[in-house]
Amino acid sequence: MAAALRLSGLRLSCVLLAALAWGGVRAAPTSGAAAAAPAVSAPAAASDAAISAELADFESTGRAHPSDSAAALRTRVGLLAIGSADWVDALTLQGLLHTEASEFEAATDCARRLQEQSTATTDAAARLIQASMALKSGNAHEADKLLNAAMAELPAATPATSRLRFLAAHAKARQRAGKLDDAVRLHLQEIDLADQLGIAWRRAEARTRAAYSLYKAQQPERARSINAEALAIATAAADKISLARVHNIQGILLDGPTEVADELHSMQSAINYAHEAGAKLDEALLLANMSDFFLQRGDYRTALRRAQEALPLTREVRDTSSEIIALWNMGLAHIGLGDLGDGKRHVELALSMAEHRGDAPLVSDVLLEFGTALEKAGDAAGAVQALHRHRAIADKLVQRDQQKAILELQEQFDSDRRGRALALLNSDNAIKSTQLQRRDLQQRLWWLLAATFLLSFAVVLLMMRRVRRTNQALAHSNAQLKVQSERDPLTGLANRRYFQAAMKQMSVDGQLAGTVYLLDIDHFKRINDEHGHAAGDAVLVAMAQRLADALREPDLVVRWGGEEFLVVVQSLSREQVDALAQRLLDAVGQAPVAWQGREIAVTGSIGYASFPIEPTGLAVAWEPAINLVDTALYLAKAHGRNRAYGVGLMHAQTVQGLQAITASLESAWRDGQVTLTLLRGPVHEGRA
Repeated sequence: MAAALRLSGLRLSCVLLAALAWGGVRAAPTSGAAAAAPAVSAPAAASDAAISAELADFESTGRAHPSDSAAALRTRVGLLAIGSADWVDALTLQGLLHTEASEFEAATDCARRLQEQSTATTDAAARLIQASMALKSGNAHEADKLLNAAMAELPAATPATSRLRFLAAHAKARQRAGKLDDAVRLHLQEIDLADQLGIAWRRAEARTRAAYSLYKAQQPERARSINAEALAIATAAADKISLARVHNIQGILLDGPTEVADELHSMQSAINYAHEAGAKLDEALLLANMSDFFLQRGDYRTALRRAQEALPLTREVRDTSSEIIALWNMGLAHIGLGDLGDGKRHVELALSMAEHRGDAPLVSDVLLEFGTALEKAGDAAGAVQALHRHRAIADKLVQRDQQKAILELQEQFDSDRRGRALALLNSDNAIKSTQLQRRDLQQRLWWLLAATFLLSFAVVLLMMRRVRRTNQALAHSNAQLKVQSERDPLTGLANRRYFQAAMKQMSVDGQLAGTVYLLDIDHFKRINDEHGHAAGDAVLVAMAQRLADALREPDLVVRWGGEEFLVVVQSLSREQVDALAQRLLDAVGQAPVAWQGREIAVTGSIGYASFPIEPTGLAVAWEPAINLVDTALYLAKAHGRNRAYGVGLMHAQTVQGLQAITASLESAWRDGQVTLTLLRGPVHEGRA
């Protein structure tokens, strides 16, 4: 996928995390504020207005200098009465500033001090700090879980400024966890609260966050409209940090092929505003993003220069995420310039840092682009190795997500079961109590005994009926969740999770039996760059439909990842195997994809093989099978694309022998250790 997509979730990680912290401390409106502050709870009302204004200044200044503001605020917190509303606000803000400065030990201490007070407000504030640290470390699911608990215990009378802080963080966690509809809804609530407060920078940055979530939710026009509002507000207020963040979002939204100059202008404006404001955290990330912009367009020298400018800043502000991006971009730029040694060294350093953080999705993304860059540079062996590492991590991520979904379902089921057991226990206790009373009054209250028995019987019957209905509803919900978790939301095809379950049924003693085709859309990055990502999505949907139309009902077609599709079929002769490969090539390249009055030419490359492997009859599990067809696909791409390479006879006696041949498939082909079938896709007039 395009590098812009690689950074779409990460490029704002620091900027938006910095921004999300600035929504909650009670602040008196600055001069020119349009709206009065909302009503507050009794403890908050007792807060000194001067202290609130002072905290607001810490908050605003902390956007550019989080570490300095946190240090100054630490002294101010010590002068406030422990447990007071101002103390809670100040300590919460201090923890968020420490988090933004990557000072996690100090932030954790702030959360601990809040928890020691053991009130609903302080517990919620502590969870907010913990969730912000989780987001900063790339763990959106943990942050979402913490914020769910915090929002549940947040008092109804919480002031608007404090609620704004929780909404911003919760929306960010939902957006990073892929729950885009929830993120948009929460961001719109955040905008309403920010407008109530009437503070310009709050209003502007609430809108930039909402615009980004709308962009991720594929609502570009609405995103542009809201970001235009943010730009007008930030410009009127002359707030340079807000202007930097608004222009950054504007650059992301300008991703069309005719908007390159405007996108570059917006990104440069963002860097300039961040530099003037002294916001080094923002400036470092924006420089890294600018490097990515030039990488996409093949200007490797400028990309390298921008990444080199960003790197010392990322280290100065201790922002690991931006440092990884800068090293990553430096490595890709060096590779693009032909300096493979320096390129590999920088990318491997970025990988090491991402692995140390435990950020497996980021490691997977780095490896994917690393392999693509090495392929383009002619390092076939390095490209295959990187892509195999990417594939292994991607498989583990699928398994982890599957386990997480199962655990969540199990937790929900256990919770429901405990609730049912408690209800039945309460009913049983009521029956026992009635029976004791019956024995005490047995001679005088026979009629009450009968009535009590009938009532108890009715209660038990009612509880059993409710339990049965709850179990049926839970089973229905589990079935729906299972279907949703096994389908790609864009194309409607099966995803990797479904594939792994299907392999258990299609395998014989754990060994794959059938033919596997791995198809990659040619030059998909170019389609995204020239026509925009919405056009790329339209191409993916069209290709999914064409593949489904070319296959039989029992055949399995999977959205394997990005622009790759996996097909598994059974019971085909050798002639039928090759014929199906040709049919898939023809289906993909049969005609351009129509999109908004334009025609997008599409072709595909395929690698395929049948298992067990002939003539030795070697049986393998699906992982080495995928590696083999992936290597055949790589040969198809390396030899011109719009073609397929099928692995025929292979003289491999063991799985280790298979892996050795796979690692050097082209050499083995020339040496006669394996036979390959070459098929070519359709060639139309005017198309390569």
